[in-house]
Amino acid sequence: MFSRFRGGFGVVEEQYLRWLDKQAKNRTGEALRRLKVGHGRNEKLFAQNIWWPAIGNFDYLHAEYEVANFRDGSYYLDHAYVRPPYLIDWEVDDFSSHAKNVSRRSFDYERDRQNQLVADGWKVIRFTLDAITERPRQCQQFILQMLGKLYGNGLMEPYLLTLEQREIMRVASVLRRPFTPTEICVPLGVHAQYARKLLHELVEKELLVPASGSARVRTYVLGPKANRWR
Repeated sequence: MFSRFRGGFGVVEEQYLRWLDKQAKNRTGEALRRLKVGHGRNEKLFAQNIWWPAIGNFDYLHAEYEVANFRDGSYYLDHAYVRPPYLIDWEVDDFSSHAKNVSRRSFDYERDRQNQLVADGWKVIRFTLDAITERPRQCQQFILQMLGKLYGNGLMEPYLLTLEQREIMRVASVLRRPFTPTEICVPLGVHAQYARKLLHELVEKELLVPASGSARVRTYVLGPKANRWR
């Protein structure tokens, strides 16, 4: 369904489309329609530019997630993180569309909706569109902080990497071969000495291991714990 748009995209786009395809296969009726129509540009920006760089996968995350409400209808959440024992609703709010389309009725509905979700055990987190476009790193760090606080360092260990370390792991996962420090300097925009420092930190975490060299490591490959990161 969503896969027909593939072709010439990078790793993030490919994983994003697979994520949507997997959800579409399990939906029918209004739930499927909402996934096709409701998950738009703003939601895609959050998924690709905020969530993926912070977490590195879409595990436990659901787009346009259906939740029954007390009026015998349904709410649809922008992005639901359904991972026991918590339920988290990540919303994206566009100031221009909200300001343009808000009415007393819709304003009242939105407050009822959020109150009901909280009463049902959901944690509701709202990001503005301005925040995810202008301050993406801040949003990414907040997500890591929030999940780390809720799930603890043990369960979140695969995700507790800096954004630079995460980028190195993504490069290593794509290359699937020994790579040099120089090969990560360009995508990260860092000099060789700093790149070696980052690589050494990942070796200590057993996410990477030296592939050649003894006194001075020349190349690196994925380590024994790399599968936990992915």
